[in-house]
Amino acid sequence: MGRCRSCHREAPTISDKIGFCVACLRRHWDEISAEIADLHRRTRRAFGLPEEPPRSQGGIPCRLCHHFCRLGEGEFGYCGVWQNLKGRLRGPHPGGAFVSWYLDPLPTNCVADFVCPGGTGAGYPRYAHLPGPERGYANLAVFYEACNFNCLYCQNWHFKLRKLTAPLVPTAKMLSDLKDHVACICYFGGDPGPQSPHALSFSKKALARREGKILRICWETNGAENTPIIREMMRLSLASGGCVKVDLKAFSEPVHLTLCGVPNQMTLKNFEMLAQMARERPEPPALIASTLLVPGYVDEEELEKIAAFLANLSPEIPWSLLAFYPTFYLDDLPTTSRRHAEMALSIARSHGLKRLNLGNRHLLSEAY
Repeated sequence: MGRCRSCHREAPTISDKIGFCVACLRRHWDEISAEIADLHRRTRRAFGLPEEPPRSQGGIPCRLCHHFCRLGEGEFGYCGVWQNLKGRLRGPHPGGAFVSWYLDPLPTNCVADFVCPGGTGAGYPRYAHLPGPERGYANLAVFYEACNFNCLYCQNWHFKLRKLTAPLVPTAKMLSDLKDHVACICYFGGDPGPQSPHALSFSKKALARREGKILRICWETNGAENTPIIREMMRLSLASGGCVKVDLKAFSEPVHLTLCGVPNQMTLKNFEMLAQMARERPEPPALIASTLLVPGYVDEEELEKIAAFLANLSPEIPWSLLAFYPTFYLDDLPTTSRRHAEMALSIARSHGLKRLNLGNRHLLSEAY
């Protein structure tokens, strides 16, 4: 049971780690924002990560994502990947990155599984091996160990334990692990954005190696890449039968800043652009939205705004609503309630959205 330090309301859906209910975050953001910013600085300091995007005068600009960091000598970018070393930006390159990978049998626990070729056979025979789920095939799952968000509920937060000065992982073996039964590559993390040059380079090598054969390129991302980069990501997905899966974590700025530590303007702008590009290939769908149903914070108001945003772009955009599990700093909230999930689906349908999925159903509770 958490307690809001502003209105003093108590509820199981108020996190004491955040300290405020969602209504007060929206209503009193000007007064509360400094405390939320300090919370995020502290959580990053604990892992030795830059507390804010560097803005050094005369520093080297990094143009990979929405932060547009300017790195002074020796400084790391917000993601903890790129560093100014002797006047040059150093970080991942085609031969190495902060990354791990494994083969994941299809169909897999993917947010697009309900509409993608691997889970449904959509796009058969051009983009899928089978007219149904691709059993017997695999996904090359590529986990990038960095992120340009600071989500308090990160499910894969262990990547933050990597030292900033750790050596890059050689990735020549990634290409040799591209076995004949691999039907798709999915980049996730963390987020692929901070290491997108490596991911784009590897994708092109992989597609050249498998020319004339099925190999879908897919991305799970927060969507905050610099627009030309995420446009290239979508181009590869469109051509290969893959998709770009964008996590719309919240809509209003106070809630997004509270949960993720960063604004979401670039994510929304990029999503609009991707929706236009996705019209080039309606099937299988090239753009998927996902939203984690964080108890008490991704509430009715947030869901209404996200649903309206999606419906305005196209009612055909698939939206995967995911049940929340308490972890990392937001370990004092319950799992998503059945009532919350049903409300989310009802809101989506009321806006005319046609392709909906409820993921992590086994986590649903009666906690609120």
